[in-house]
Amino acid sequence: MNTRKGDLINKWLKNELSEEELKAFKKLDDYDSYMMISEKAKYFKSPDFNTDDSLKNIESKIKDKKSSSYKIRYQYLAAVAAILIVAFSIFKIFNINSDVKIFKTEIAKTQTINLPDNSTVNLSANSLISFDNSAWDTKRNLTLEGEAFFDVEKGKKFTVETSYGKIQVLGTQFNVKARKYGFEVVCYEGSVQITVEDRIYVLEERDHFTLRNKKISKSKTVFTSPDWKRNSTILKSAALDLVLKEFKNYYDVDFETSNVDTSRQYTGSFVHNDLENALKSITLPLDLTYEINKQKVVLKAK
Repeated sequence: MNTRKGDLINKWLKNELSEEELKAFKKLDDYDSYMMISEKAKYFKSPDFNTDDSLKNIESKIKDKKSSSYKIRYQYLAAVAAILIVAFSIFKIFNINSDVKIFKTEIAKTQTINLPDNSTVNLSANSLISFDNSAWDTKRNLTLEGEAFFDVEKGKKFTVETSYGKIQVLGTQFNVKARKYGFEVVCYEGSVQITVEDRIYVLEERDHFTLRNKKISKSKTVFTSPDWKRNSTILKSAALDLVLKEFKNYYDVDFETSNVDTSRQYTGSFVHNDLENALKSITLPLDLTYEINKQKVVLKAK
């Protein structure tokens, strides 16, 4: 492992990556493997481990032994610590009593997943779902990061867990978007129950629930399926900053926005299969221009 890669992994484990380092970390060949390990670790409970007591115990034993130099002592301590970290990681990864299934899509890619009860999930771009296949008969729980459309078979309670809250149904069609910059649920058939911070919201057919900047709103949709399944994204009164974040789920580009006001509101749509067309759909209504330089798009005011 080269030094640069080792430093990135070490900082990732400590949650100390800068924005630039995070971009470099995501470009590692085995980035998906690290993410899968991290995702699986959510389902496991590690044994009780008191770091302070363990280190004190190690230091005590080292001090009891005569050492020829401080260098030897700290090399030994570092070696023991490294062994503990590796052993602890191996326990978390391989001490698995469940059959956790994980599905992840890349930028601009989608996937259809058939669940054990014949329910289906259409996973949107740049998204991830996971569930315990071995416990599905008794507990139909699924975790989502990103966006997905669900067509649920009637039966026992079906629960979608996100970082914002839970969505529960018995049998229905609905779409969930749970990204870092916002949370939306649209019910297309039947009804769903959303629990956010211990508050319950019930959506009926065509209800659209939005949580953005800690503000909740409900509206109606005229559509019978989510926009991303029609290869487009529709946005209403959304800040340009949010629009560009949504854009990056479907196009592998970065934006240079130092010369524009990213708080400006945008209402409109862009397609997912034509970069130039999509950029024009966003820039023309806001009276902006753009230049494409490899994978960077520079936005400027006219």
